[in-house]
Amino acid sequence: MDAFGEGLMAFYRGDRTPHVIRRDDGYVSEVGFDPYFAEYDAWSEDEKKALEHVRGRVLDIGCGAGRHSIWLQQRGFEVVAIDISPLAVEVARLRGVRDCLVMSAQCLSFPPNLFDTVLLMGNNFGVAGNAEETKKMFKNLYRTTLKEARVIASCRDPLAAKKPEHLRYHEVNRKRGRPIGQLTLRFEYKDKIGGWFDLLIVPPSAMGEICKDAGWKVIEVFPGKGGTYTSVLKKKVRSLAEVQETAAGKLPQWDELEGKADELIEREL
Repeated sequence: MDAFGEGLMAFYRGDRTPHVIRRDDGYVSEVGFDPYFAEYDAWSEDEKKALEHVRGRVLDIGCGAGRHSIWLQQRGFEVVAIDISPLAVEVARLRGVRDCLVMSAQCLSFPPNLFDTVLLMGNNFGVAGNAEETKKMFKNLYRTTLKEARVIASCRDPLAAKKPEHLRYHEVNRKRGRPIGQLTLRFEYKDKIGGWFDLLIVPPSAMGEICKDAGWKVIEVFPGKGGTYTSVLKKKVRSLAEVQETAAGKLPQWDELEGKADELIEREL
């Protein structure tokens, strides 16, 4: 059930009913759809600063209603937008996104050397679900981007949490052997209930750890409000041996990275 997409489409048609984001411990947050349709002036300062790094052909992952894609198109950029929600893609197309596809961040199916910039906005750094899937996604992004490519990714730092219910969830995650920022969520809109999905949120330092062996380096972090931030990652030049190993289907050094992000988060507490 595409509860999120149902809500986006209803908002586009004039219905201002909010949706519920439910966490697997029972915590709920009622959220309006306004942010998904917000104009540039209402965007956060960290978003605006990070978007100054956009160049060339752009891939917008998890585009939602298409606010970033539309803004970039208006400035002459060629944008391909994707979302796992079919109705979100329909809304983005209706609003003017020219090239919009239904596609999962975990199954990117683009040819090599296609994009100059990749967007993971709206807390989408961890949209692949967990640390291992995020590494795989960034490895795929390395393949499908050009030499000087950038990734612009937004996230929320779980270490900035202050509410008791969030701190209790951290403890539950520790007992389950999960990173404290590993969230299991679902969208609910009116009588529509979506399926459970995982979202990873991490501190800026853990973002760098997760991505480095996939060929990316964090070059700038723009702090936002309430623990949010937007980072710019640069594609690193790989050695010939690494390129050959990747071409052979191997994942050099990734086994060594397994669990490192979790350890780093624990050390920072």
